[in-house]
Amino acid sequence: MDVLRKSSGFGPNPRRPNTGRRSFIWRLGAAISAAAASVTPGFSNSKTGRDSEPIRLAEQLAILQAEREIRKLHRTYETRLDSGMYEEVVDLFTEDGEVLFHGGLFAGITGIARLYREGFSSGFTGRKLGPAPGVRFEDEQQEIIEVAGNCLSARTRFPYSIQVGIPMAPDSQLVQMARLHGEGVVKWCEAGFYEVRYRKEVKSGEWKIVRLEHHVLSSTDYRLGRSHAKPVSVPLFAKTYPEDPIGPDTLINPARTPQEG
Repeated sequence: MDVLRKSSGFGPNPRRPNTGRRSFIWRLGAAISAAAASVTPGFSNSKTGRDSEPIRLAEQLAILQAEREIRKLHRTYETRLDSGMYEEVVDLFTEDGEVLFHGGLFAGITGIARLYREGFSSGFTGRKLGPAPGVRFEDEQQEIIEVAGNCLSARTRFPYSIQVGIPMAPDSQLVQMARLHGEGVVKWCEAGFYEVRYRKEVKSGEWKIVRLEHHVLSSTDYRLGRSHAKPVSVPLFAKTYPEDPIGPDTLINPARTPQEG
């Protein structure tokens, strides 16, 4: 069984983020430690120290609050996708949002709606599954949340394992009849990680998804049962919309890092 090595950061081969940049990952323990330090006897008694420490702590707590809100937003995304609430999934994106999925870029609300409301719904895509055979994330890789210092934008990396499906082609009468009985769809399990960028809307104060990318690590055929699952090769989008009614706006060659079982 392959184990994804301990790492952090973003991209197909993520590296640990540069802690010197003006964006940070704050964990609850760090915030508690900072709060404790602010009341520890012997802490700086200078005027500068007294004035700057509350400001620094307030900034840390603001970032921690943003992290909680972003995590909640991601859980909402997963729940809606898992429940087949494709209409509601679209509402979580900004008007200029983008989704990168299987070699296709779906741009703006119109493109995103086409992907989820038409593409995902026709293939019953998004049902949450357990990790695919041969893929295991270490605890440190479960979630990475990086919030900008001004708390108006953020980047995250979340693992996922879902069922994916695409309608069979060509669109023959036989395939149409199969669809009436819940068939006519090619299905597989896909595991990997989402790389997501968020933006906080100034007027509403809500966080929304600006760009969501699927980075695939494993595609597996589950038809024979989880214990007998085998790796499969999944075709990327080959045509754009409107030539493909559920196709992307632009074709993109995605970076992939498949794991061998």
